[in-house]
Amino acid sequence: MTTVNADDLHQHVARMRRQRSDDASVEAKAAVRDLPKSIWDTVSAFANTDGGTIILGLDEREDFQPAKGFTEAVAKRRIDALISGLDASPQGSAKVAPVPDCVPERDTVDGRPVVVLNVPSLRERLDIDMPCYVIVKGILNGSFKRMDDHDVRLSPYEVHVLRTRRIEDPTDREPVLGTTIEDLNPQSVDRLLSELRSSSSHILDHINKDDRETALKRLNILTSDGVPTFAGYATLAPYPQQEFPRLVVDVAVHPGTQKAQDTNVRFLDRQVCDGPIPLMVEDAVSAVTRNLRHRRITKGALAEDILEIPEDVLREAITNAVMHRDYSAHAQGQTVAVDIYQDRVEVGNPGGLYGGRTITNIDEGLPVSRNKVLANLLRSVPRPHSRGMVAEAAGTGVPRMINAMRQQGLPAPDYDATTIDRVTVKLSRFGLLDPDVRAWLDSLPGGPRNTAADSVLALTRRDGKVWVVDIRRNLGLDSDDVRDLLGELVAEGLLIGMNDGPYVLADPKLGMPSTGARWEVLSVLDSREPLKIQEIAEQTGKSLSALRPLLRELVGDGLITATAPPTSRNRAYLLAE
Repeated sequence: MTTVNADDLHQHVARMRRQRSDDASVEAKAAVRDLPKSIWDTVSAFANTDGGTIILGLDEREDFQPAKGFTEAVAKRRIDALISGLDASPQGSAKVAPVPDCVPERDTVDGRPVVVLNVPSLRERLDIDMPCYVIVKGILNGSFKRMDDHDVRLSPYEVHVLRTRRIEDPTDREPVLGTTIEDLNPQSVDRLLSELRSSSSHILDHINKDDRETALKRLNILTSDGVPTFAGYATLAPYPQQEFPRLVVDVAVHPGTQKAQDTNVRFLDRQVCDGPIPLMVEDAVSAVTRNLRHRRITKGALAEDILEIPEDVLREAITNAVMHRDYSAHAQGQTVAVDIYQDRVEVGNPGGLYGGRTITNIDEGLPVSRNKVLANLLRSVPRPHSRGMVAEAAGTGVPRMINAMRQQGLPAPDYDATTIDRVTVKLSRFGLLDPDVRAWLDSLPGGPRNTAADSVLALTRRDGKVWVVDIRRNLGLDSDDVRDLLGELVAEGLLIGMNDGPYVLADPKLGMPSTGARWEVLSVLDSREPLKIQEIAEQTGKSLSALRPLLRELVGDGLITATAPPTSRNRAYLLAE
């Protein structure tokens, strides 16, 4: 069971007031007259995505101030209604199924009562069927996902993905009707069997070398009736697209940083990679690498040209997409897409994350696969033109990608664009340290710095501000190491910030104000108790006329937040969370 502590609650409220809306992780309702029926849509949406918090007793129309008329008695009635709607017992009257493990709690905002319900995500609960849906609406009409501040009904395919997320998909072992062993490439088959017999595997023990059919049945390349399985056909047939036209990797190069809305805008390059999976992956990797840049790295007297994204990372990302995509009838019309933009490469595949994998735990190397037969086969099939297998050991791919990116000073692969029905990984080109950024870093005082420090400065320059959690995720450093690194950069006069952030650039060359006055203001503020400008003046000894432009700058930089409009007498200031 998850709860919301006081700090989290106040952070949610401060954020909603600052952005003047709910968002993907919090929903507020006045709920004075009754419990809104839409609450159950929101419970479903939070449970099916990343979880979230519902706050009753705040009025969105009044900038999320405590709702007038939401008394302790009203709070008690809302709690009773929520408890009733979350009662999954046989005698209960649950409003959603399955019921997330959550209990409404009392709390206060600005001294007034509110009711808080923290809804956990069900994505990692493999013991629970999904999706969570509103019972009276049925599973197709009553299943929702959270998108910004909206509860959006799931598509039939999204419902299918969630319903089957913990069920082994039999598609890859199903027969490709109308085909025989003669439809497989004999050279590819012989190379596979030769590799397996020369390896340490015992999978072909007690099978005669001339008995190819029995060997292929043991490998699940053929069914017991001698018909090629989908996995076998897709991997070893000369041209699987004869039966499955959309079994391709579509590589497209875009002229900007987004897909063009204008259909007249042409791709800079495009290749639809077909053929058996091993060849398709190699062709896709080649298509991407020819559209990326190289940079020269000098180490002592030696110099080498390296690709802006490591080739092994590209191969792993494309292989994962092909190996783990949804091949069921629901998704066979979709392709694996590789989109190359000026600043990144995106690899996407249909099917969403399978099993207990989520965006937050994908780097833990969980050895799970939607297509077990295909995955095992690709770990045994040699690559077409080089040594090694098409796929590596189970569960090692994403951690290896992360390590390879970080060794090259690149951000970790980013899965934040992944949705219920599609996995998308973003790989940064040149990462943070492109030639322009490198020249800027070289111009800063106090250099040279290590790669981690340069990456923090580059990340801050790109995003405008950073938090400890951002740096930890991008660079893979321990939180304490991140804080030490930030402290060093602050001491050098390159960053301004405190605690876990945010931090902004304080480089005089960028026109940032001097650090001293800003630090004085930041040091007297906190994130819980707002101070008015008069109180800040008293504690810092600065005049109101000196503070006004300074406070505007700090608000603009995101270091502090204002609690009211500039014309309000009640305007006060808090440290940003």
